[in-house]
Amino acid sequence: MTENHDRESKVSPSVSEGDVSSASQTGRPERRGPPPNPLDHPLFLPVLLVAFCLWFGWDGFLATDPEMAKHQTFNQIMFFIMLPFCLWLVPSGIKSFRSDNAANNAANNAADNKTPTDDSTH
Repeated sequence: MTENHDRESKVSPSVSEGDVSSASQTGRPERRGPPPNPLDHPLFLPVLLVAFCLWFGWDGFLATDPEMAKHQTFNQIMFFIMLPFCLWLVPSGIKSFRSDNAANNAANNAADNKTPTDDSTH
């Protein structure tokens, strides 16, 4: 039993204060709160719609499987319904993603360039 405990202690290192301070020195801001939800990403819906549009386009126009012939009309209709959504949401998602990145970069640059106030002159 002590051998297993010794092996586990060697395999899983403990976090020390030095490890925490080195993580904060990497320049990456410390995250507070829960991790972000991937469904909130501005490109999630556009990528999903493009995938569906490609799928419907393939099954509606390019598939040669006789089993898919039963669903060909449905896939063609869904392709033409999804295409305008893709053409509208992909550019707006890219624009939103770029503006979010620009805002985050500006906030990080402002935090990095913040000068400490000197209270000893008063």
